Amino acid sequence: MNRREFMAGMVAGTALPILAAPREGERPREPLPTRFKPIEIPGLAPRPEFWKVRPQEIMDVCARATKCSRKEIIAHTPLGYPVYALFYGDFNDAPPQTNWSAGSSSTTWKNYMGNPPPAKQTFLFVAGIHGAEPECVAGAMNLIQLLETGADFRGRANPALVDLISKYRFIVVPCANMDGRAISPDHLHGLGWHDFRAASQGTWKDGSLIGWRGSKSWFPLPLDKVSYPGGYPNADGFNIMHDAAPGHIRTAEGRGLLQLAERWRVDAVLNGHSYEYAPTVLTPGAIDAPDKVVRANAISDRINAAIHAAGLNPNKPKPNRTPRGTINLNTVLALASGALTLTLECSVSFDKPIKPPKVKPTRTFTFDELMEPVFVTLREYLADGLEQPFLVRGDDRVYTD
Repeated sequence: MNRREFMAGMVAGTALPILAAPREGERPREPLPTRFKPIEIPGLAPRPEFWKVRPQEIMDVCARATKCSRKEIIAHTPLGYPVYALFYGDFNDAPPQTNWSAGSSSTTWKNYMGNPPPAKQTFLFVAGIHGAEPECVAGAMNLIQLLETGADFRGRANPALVDLISKYRFIVVPCANMDGRAISPDHLHGLGWHDFRAASQGTWKDGSLIGWRGSKSWFPLPLDKVSYPGGYPNADGFNIMHDAAPGHIRTAEGRGLLQLAERWRVDAVLNGHSYEYAPTVLTPGAIDAPDKVVRANAISDRINAAIHAAGLNPNKPKPNRTPRGTINLNTVLALASGALTLTLECSVSFDKPIKPPKVKPTRTFTFDELMEPVFVTLREYLADGLEQPFLVRGDDRVYTD
């Protein structure tokens, strides 16, 4: 059997049942089928107990959270999974009387922000846009446990981070793509580039890799042509990260996130992902206000220096100066509320990929180290926003016609 036959066989099979949590006041739904059997990767090491990334674990932790001031299901996935948002802080303000686009161009920015505006800045942390990337999901779950109990699932307290979060209105979406998470491995620790790509972006029916860029050639992915879709898209084949065409948002998950940002006047966003290199925060998108691009560059430099200082990236970071030209969910989140948006890429295992021609990594990360960049990034991001507000929302000049 060649590798393509092996990969095709590894993902073939019948649908498995899942159980979606009910909406508030609803009776539990019937078990729902997955459209593809979860990928099986032989020899995958057992996960540690604190690594809680399975859909049922996510639903259970969110459902039993009590320290949050507010809890919403912002969307249901095509398979019926709930997408939870947990709110920490004061979220009792009335809806904006206008949207950010109109409000930012009006006689006063307070038309959107409110009068008085929220007393604290609003921060959104979203993980699991790509379901095959569990590192930030694990970090988000441990963060929720920390905020709920004072210690994460490892039993570790982090009073400095808890104190920083208390100075914000803080929203966490622990997994936006529950469909992709349902068919993805708990982790990809110790695996090489090929298996990471197969689990992430999937395989065609002949067993060949769809690929990172190849997966973006389709929106949605043609599910009738794949043996396994990967955990990148939701069950309808849509890559939520690129559900960013104004006027044609295709996914309930994307709409839910955008409405969340607009309704609660989000000031800053951390979008958590993973890839096959050492962890880093990416340069911001170019399609944004110039002053926000400059500010986001400075914050990403600060975070990457802290990740390096923590021993989580062996490479000394270079300053981020050239904005990325990609249009994606970060772009439209910024347009929804004016938010400053950054993407964290955690590592799935190594500081370098193992791919032909074979490149040997110089560092293999432990499970603790795989999710630790979440905490380092939040610490530096939140601290920076207290030193200088993320956004200048307006100057309240009165314009005459």
